[in-house]
Amino acid sequence: MKNDKQTANYKASEYIYDLGNTALENGFKPDEQWEVQMATAAEKKAFEKQYYPTVATNVLPELLNATFALVKAQLNQVIKVQNLIPLDRFAPAPVYQYLVAFSSNRIRR
Repeated sequence: MKNDKQTANYKASEYIYDLGNTALENGFKPDEQWEVQMATAAEKKAFEKQYYPTVATNVLPELLNATFALVKAQLNQVIKVQNLIPLDRFAPAPVYQYLVAFSSNRIRR
């Protein structure tokens, strides 16, 4: 039996709660929305340098896709399929570890 804290539903609801708190703390306007993406460690760091606030959480690889889908559904957002064209066809596929949320209107200056 899996630990309840490791289920996709629990992780998604915890993440949505964190997004709500961060939005309140930072005075989000009603028309501001979070953009949520799966990210590698390097991408997470880049998002945190470019946007403030960001909300990131580490998710187990086997739960990441399900958690991402649940978060997008709770935010009433559509999942956009990204077709990445590898520069090197022998390069390993990126290993996504994080869910990262940011508002594209709030760029760090």
